[in-house]
Amino acid sequence: MLGTWIPTLLALALWLYGLYLALTRTKSPTAKGVTLAALIGLFLAFGGFDLALVPGPGGYPHTLEKTRTLPPLKGVVIALTNAEVVVGPGSGRLRLVEKAKTAAALARMHPSVRVTDGRLQIIDDHQPKGTAYRIELDLPSPVAARISLTNGALRAEDRLSALWFSATNGDVRLANYRPTGPTTLAMTNGEVRILGFAPEAPTRIDLTNGEVTVRAEKPLKVKARVTNGAIRLPDRTRAAAGGTEATYGPEQAPPLTVRILNGEVDYREGSP
Repeated sequence: MLGTWIPTLLALALWLYGLYLALTRTKSPTAKGVTLAALIGLFLAFGGFDLALVPGPGGYPHTLEKTRTLPPLKGVVIALTNAEVVVGPGSGRLRLVEKAKTAAALARMHPSVRVTDGRLQIIDDHQPKGTAYRIELDLPSPVAARISLTNGALRAEDRLSALWFSATNGDVRLANYRPTGPTTLAMTNGEVRILGFAPEAPTRIDLTNGEVTVRAEKPLKVKARVTNGAIRLPDRTRAAAGGTEATYGPEQAPPLTVRILNGEVDYREGSP
């Protein structure tokens, strides 16, 4: 019980201090930032989150960590500008870290976090400049995920049943990935690496610039096309500046379709 109230009491003390600064030095931007940040902390503390101030990494000196217990989920929706999403096995917990270059930017971060009908939604339609998120999901069972990032990355191990991912600049790392539903990755710049891949449904990867590495646990029906770059398959390698395409695998196997403008496809079967 005491651990639950400590963040709330700290936020209250911080708010009172900020209020004192604001009353005695009304033009102080520090006072405004402290007061506003503490008000947000109070709201979140009473809204189901456990709060903790944590030291920020390089480039983001102002960081706030929030954790909460999750009910059983069947789906996840995330839409953010700058974010790193990490999904892995666990008992059911969300760890949300807000990172900012300034205290004022941190105070303006207002992500919408809610669970409706077994679906977790994390969205920030007005994410301030100079901010980023780190989202860690520890889940007891796989979920279907829909993730849209402008700049960011996805790391997931053994906890996705289906995935739709889009990013302008981003990387995807999937380990022990055995989806029962479809997978779609649409990225402009980035890298895709899938290990322990055993899908039961179609997979499509569209990438403008970057590399795709797949290590499948069972044969897939591969259809790959690269405009500038190379395609590496178990029985051959093709490379051409004017475009090359190749197919591989049994017709009845789950399909894997890869389209890259500039880059490479490296597909292998078995352990890496």
